[in-house]
Amino acid sequence: IAGGAGSVGQALTAFFIQKGHEVRVLDKEADRLRSMGPTHLELVKGRIEDPAVVKEAVKGVDVIIHLAWSFSDNPIELLESDLKGHILLLDEAVAAKVSHFIYTSTAVVYGKPVRIPITEEAPCLVEEARKPFYGVAKLMAEKVSLAYFKTKGLPVTIFRFWWSYGKEIGGRHLRDLIKLAQAGKPLMVPKGAGGSFLHIDDLTNAILLAIQKKEVFGEIFNLSTLFLTWEEVAQIILEVTHSSSPLEVIPAKEWKGPPFLADAWELSTGKAERLFAYRSVLSHLTARQRLKEAIAKCYEDIK
Repeated sequence: IAGGAGSVGQALTAFFIQKGHEVRVLDKEADRLRSMGPTHLELVKGRIEDPAVVKEAVKGVDVIIHLAWSFSDNPIELLESDLKGHILLLDEAVAAKVSHFIYTSTAVVYGKPVRIPITEEAPCLVEEARKPFYGVAKLMAEKVSLAYFKTKGLPVTIFRFWWSYGKEIGGRHLRDLIKLAQAGKPLMVPKGAGGSFLHIDDLTNAILLAIQKKEVFGEIFNLSTLFLTWEEVAQIILEVTHSSSPLEVIPAKEWKGPPFLADAWELSTGKAERLFAYRSVLSHLTARQRLKEAIAKCYEDIK
């Protein structure tokens, strides 16, 4: 698992260890996982753009799950770190003859929703993304992965999702809303806009369902657990913070806040359902409760 010490990576690492798999994690902050103990876990500390480190990390593995990314919007950093590391990982995967290379991408590659729900065939308007250089780099990483599938026979699968959460959830926009509620200030959200949240259990389940299945090689899939509007998210924040802040729902045409918040990022999972029987393992009610708990944890951290 490249990037196995991040918030998503730690959950995946723990899950596969519990299932009895031998897991090797490549991460510059791999020391974070030492508390998991030595059982079935090997740590490779280093940067993904270091050829020697990547070669050591890939040697002898069956499946690669690639999560590592800087989230930078600096094109130089994206080129010299993220994309270089991505290509090194692909090269070593080919050399090691791994049976499946799973790359976690992002809904940011769609740039701006054109039709709802968003299918994998939607145009990738990366120049209009909230982080355009990040979107361009992630899309290039996807294209390079698919080129390795076409030209070198590397079994590649790409997952796109919008906002992941587990026991914790990050995100500046979410923290900003929490801080406004904490201060008793109005929470303003655009009407009808929102997004598809992905619980870590569903990402893990998708990987388990898809792993080493020929039908998913060379394919891109959206993943989602539940769609919530910003109005629903704001209501959860008000519940968690016990805030008396007023909630103001602004008509889309009058919205003056961040453009990113004004769109409906509803991802279709129809393709994943057809090709590898993907379904959320959580009911809508449970998924919403887990999101509420993650937002509560974010609120505690802010406090």
